[in-house]
Amino acid sequence: MAEQDTDEKETPERPAWFDEIRPGNNGRGFFEHHLRHSLVFVERPVNRLLVTFDNLSNVNDNSPLREPWAYKFAREINVSHLGIMAHVANWYRDEDLIERFQRLSEDGFFEGYDRVIFAGVSMGGYAAIAFGSMVPGSHVVTINPQSTLDTELVPWETRYLNGRRQDWTLPLSDASELTGNLGRVNVFYDPYHDLDKKHVARFSGENIHIYNCRYSSHKTAVFLRKIGALKPVMHHAIFDELVPLEFYKLYRGRRDLRWFKGSVSAYFNERGRDEVAERFGVAFRKRYRKMARQKAQQEQSAGIDDAISDAPPPVADESGKKEVKSPPLAVDLPARKNDSCLMVTTMKNEGPFMLEWVAYNRSIGFTDFLIYTNHCDDGTDKIANRLEEIGVAHHINNKFKKGMSPQRAALRKALKHDAYNRADWAICADCDEFLNIRAGDGKLPDLFDALGETDAISFCWKIFGCGDQVEYRDQFVTEQFTWSAPEQYRDKYRALGLKTMFRPGRGTTRFGVHRPKFDNGQPEGFIWKDASGNLVPDQLFSTGWSAWNGFGNDLARLHHYSVRSVDSFLVKRDRGRTNHVDRDQGLTYWADMNLNIEEDKSIVPRVKDMREEFEALLTDEKLSRLHAESCSWHAGKIASLKSNEVWALFHKQLQEINRTGQDPKECIELLKEFAAE
Repeated sequence: MAEQDTDEKETPERPAWFDEIRPGNNGRGFFEHHLRHSLVFVERPVNRLLVTFDNLSNVNDNSPLREPWAYKFAREINVSHLGIMAHVANWYRDEDLIERFQRLSEDGFFEGYDRVIFAGVSMGGYAAIAFGSMVPGSHVVTINPQSTLDTELVPWETRYLNGRRQDWTLPLSDASELTGNLGRVNVFYDPYHDLDKKHVARFSGENIHIYNCRYSSHKTAVFLRKIGALKPVMHHAIFDELVPLEFYKLYRGRRDLRWFKGSVSAYFNERGRDEVAERFGVAFRKRYRKMARQKAQQEQSAGIDDAISDAPPPVADESGKKEVKSPPLAVDLPARKNDSCLMVTTMKNEGPFMLEWVAYNRSIGFTDFLIYTNHCDDGTDKIANRLEEIGVAHHINNKFKKGMSPQRAALRKALKHDAYNRADWAICADCDEFLNIRAGDGKLPDLFDALGETDAISFCWKIFGCGDQVEYRDQFVTEQFTWSAPEQYRDKYRALGLKTMFRPGRGTTRFGVHRPKFDNGQPEGFIWKDASGNLVPDQLFSTGWSAWNGFGNDLARLHHYSVRSVDSFLVKRDRGRTNHVDRDQGLTYWADMNLNIEEDKSIVPRVKDMREEFEALLTDEKLSRLHAESCSWHAGKIASLKSNEVWALFHKQLQEINRTGQDPKECIELLKEFAAE
């Protein structure tokens, strides 16, 4: 009878976050229900924390399946998430909630993360700044924010009667006064919306970054979501920085939104310019109809997307090699060639390692190298000069403005170089990145044959650690370091990083560190694949630098030896970064990039061909001497740094983080202890 009752009882509804932290599951987190709000925390492997506040539209949601704002997004990118769900429209003017955040801060809840990001819209946008101020250095994404609803401070604010009735004598009452100790504050709003404009005008400071979302009214978040820009914006805020050029290219998508037409027309109608509004409406409808016709034509033809979605998955032939089906080549494009393959790189104090890197890439089929160097102490620039003299590479002294990224400066210059303009393929790769081709004999022609017709190929990093190797040795990196992240590892966001090889001149307009860039979306006929031959998601043509769920690595993987030995990492940290020049390569970076979970020797068989190229380079007496001098300088620099008490402590701490066979999760508490020191 009891069994019968159980069978007949309906399974109770429960939210997705509950399944992550419920008893019996491996997830960690908590749920707190209070009178006016609830807190949901889910801990995830990627070491970033997103804190979100619900907006007004969620207040009356009493569904048992309710989720905090941006829950699905945080789960998708695997970052920890603290979501505050509002039960009433009180603008979070709640003494209990303020005290709860104070306790969380005092208990160290927000410590140990690479970055903490507060985010919200309107009411939640105010709260993101106000509560974010309790976590110094945290970043903020605030959309259509109110600075305050204190009637003495903003007597012109006529909206939100219930919000204006709240207790604005409590702490955190004026967000415009709370931004001083925050990191980057990203503000998104419509400058043509008068009341929102007055609130935003109250914010000031070098850390305030304004993004004008014209004609979005007070529905900016909805605009961004409907044009596919909200996720990229949030992704940038969490993992790097959103730059205006990137954002406004995303925001151009508003032109295809019907809401945009209505908003623009309303703007001019409200100002008595009905004729302008009518002309705009006519032009928009004409363009919209044209788009609809083009879409219908594409659907009637055997389009690329339809062909792929209907096609069966790749199958293996008798040899076990995958058959990768490609979409048809556009007839108006020139034939694709694979003769000239260019690597563009920036180097500073990489002398001991650069000849192995050049030799390896020559051995797998790269034909040209553009080497940009800056401020070298170890002879890297001299080695590059000699490589140019003997016809192996092109060397450029990379001059750039103070505070600018050396890598980005170099890539802009590369666009004008003859080697780039005549190349069939180009890729931006660092001296610690080695492409392990898994097709055929491990050469570029094998990769091209396996992929078929394509214009860009993305490769996902596989991160290799020091393997407990402390001392620097003048030996091949690819042979020394064989401990790495597992094949499908996703717990560190850097483990999902991509680099992309692409064909210059087939619609690409700019050269990014991780991928080609396009001014007008996907060029007609441009085919972009992952390293299994699958077409990449459409949104990658607009933004993104990391692998998505389902990204394939069957035909190639980019081995990333970012730390090398403990000794060599000291020199790397002292040198500084080539891209994010304002970020220290400290213990957190080491914990992310020193991954030694399992052993992978798959690249070692490639060393034989590389060794022949390496030894051929060393037959040049001058090059051989410069290499030896650089290795000697490197060893001397290590000794000098280790003689310093602070560097010696850092050297000791590195050896305790992520030992061979250890899951990085086991070192979280250790990192917190080191940070406290």
